[in-house]
Amino acid sequence: CHDQGIKNMPSDQACSQCHDIDELAVTTARQGDEEWQNPHNNLHYGKEVPCTECHGEHTPKQVLCSNCHTFEYPKHK
Repeated sequence: CHDQGIKNMPSDQACSQCHDIDELAVTTARQGDEEWQNPHNNLHYGKEVPCTECHGEHTPKQVLCSNCHTFEYPKHK
């Protein structure tokens, strides 16, 4: 995962070697009024949010959306 060196966060390309963004968007899709609360395909950023904005490799991080919204992501790791 440390494609940019041990002291730097992994690139999105490193993540996408194992995780497909389109598959993630389908897996985390929500319905009805919550349609655009999908963390992997949302109203503000689409599918363009860097992975490390929400995911930490060794330590959990806060979901980016939580800075402004109160959505809950119970499966977030």
